[in-house]
Amino acid sequence: MLDPSVHLSLRQLRTLRSCALAAAALGHGTRAFAQAPPVTLLELSASPSVVERADRAYWAGDAAESLRLIEGWLENAPGDVDARWRAARASVALGIIANGAALEARWFRNGIAHSDKALRLDSTHVEVQRWAVASKGKLAVGTGAIETATLVQEIWDLSHQLLERDPDDALAHHVLGTLHYEIMKLSAFKRFLARTFVGNEALSRASWEDAVYHHALAVSLAPGAVAFRVGFAETLKRRGRVPEAIEQLRSAMSLPVVHPGDPDYTSLAHRYLNELLADGNG
Repeated sequence: MLDPSVHLSLRQLRTLRSCALAAAALGHGTRAFAQAPPVTLLELSASPSVVERADRAYWAGDAAESLRLIEGWLENAPGDVDARWRAARASVALGIIANGAALEARWFRNGIAHSDKALRLDSTHVEVQRWAVASKGKLAVGTGAIETATLVQEIWDLSHQLLERDPDDALAHHVLGTLHYEIMKLSAFKRFLARTFVGNEALSRASWEDAVYHHALAVSLAPGAVAFRVGFAETLKRRGRVPEAIEQLRSAMSLPVVHPGDPDYTSLAHRYLNELLADGNG
């Protein structure tokens, strides 16, 4: 998602939501960046339970408390990979619910810092790769042209690494489907400029066929993921396959809430469906 009027004409790339699915697991924490008190020595003395308590806070919808616990623990155990990716996860959650682009970017960069450190510690760790994709993808929504193009390639590479390990990784397929979708939304001329001035594999190989292919696979592999169905519906609608898009949206609305962020996607499905029906689609 880049700047439409500037040199590279890539503003639409900033609409990259390659990690929208990660948001399906995000709760509704505080909107402040650093208001929580530091972790106490008493909390750290029970170190085996710090990560567990951070997980409980996260799934209870308090991403700020989760991050407070994890970052306090990381001061004493900076090489804890499992704590690092959880810190990235909580940071992404806080960025999504933050007010204002500057605060959002600050949280997403915090997530990238944690995920990059985790990648240096263990570049093959699946959760590390997934939350690296999430943090980088969310920042790509609001940063500049050159940085966005770089992030797009990093997301592309990480997603393919996930698929090399597990060809049935639904998250990776969803991410790639969204990447293809967002790049192909650019006009042919803008895609030409993108390849010419910021060319990379992701920009060069994007196609509508692959957008549909990866989204369809993601939904077939994880039929209960609300976010995946909403993403697939967006792609189908863009391709003029409105009846199929409506079917995906109705399926999304019928799914039970599993992750803290699922209600947001259910609401989005409602909105998209109402818009399609208002346009006379049945």
